[in-house]
Amino acid sequence: MTDRDTKLPAPAPTAEESGFLRRWSQRKQAIARGEAPPEPVVAPAPVGASVPAPDPRDERPLPDPASLTLADDFSAFLRPKVPAALKRQAMAQLFSHAHFNQVDGLDVYMDDYNLIPDMDDADRSLLRHARAVLDPTPAKTLTEMEDEALAVAQAAREAAADPSGPDAEVAPEVAPTDDTPLADSDAPAERPTTDDG
Repeated sequence: MTDRDTKLPAPAPTAEESGFLRRWSQRKQAIARGEAPPEPVVAPAPVGASVPAPDPRDERPLPDPASLTLADDFSAFLRPKVPAALKRQAMAQLFSHAHFNQVDGLDVYMDDYNLIPDMDDADRSLLRHARAVLDPTPAKTLTEMEDEALAVAQAAREAAADPSGPDAEVAPEVAPTDDTPLADSDAPAERPTTDDG
């Protein structure tokens, strides 16, 4: 069986699609020949279709944004033909009302944390006691930790500069894995014996 036998035939293009494809092909061929492409044909409006009447609110003069109250209709300022500056003035007037300026209790930046009172001596001693019970190891101060880090860094620099110094580590001898004894460095080396006699 071939693909032609197993695939469904492609649906025939509708009149509207074939018109679009034909126009697109004509424009493409005209550009390839170096000609100006033909202008698209605009379909005339149906005879029974009515043109929508203009909105009477578009023709009304807009009030001064500074004179608006919360009860006034601000939607006239949101029409497409209203200048952007006038829209901004109207929105600034709308959102300047106290109704929109309530402080949210969940705002994390509204509190001044500098005004929190200090803890009294009893609470501080209770916290020190809790820290000592929960973490019994003595805490090092930042200065002590810095001094230790500097001492370790200095020792590392000295060891890198003089690897044969008194602090140089001697590599331990590793025992062979085939059960042969390690050679004693103080004992004289043995000569292999031969049976030559």
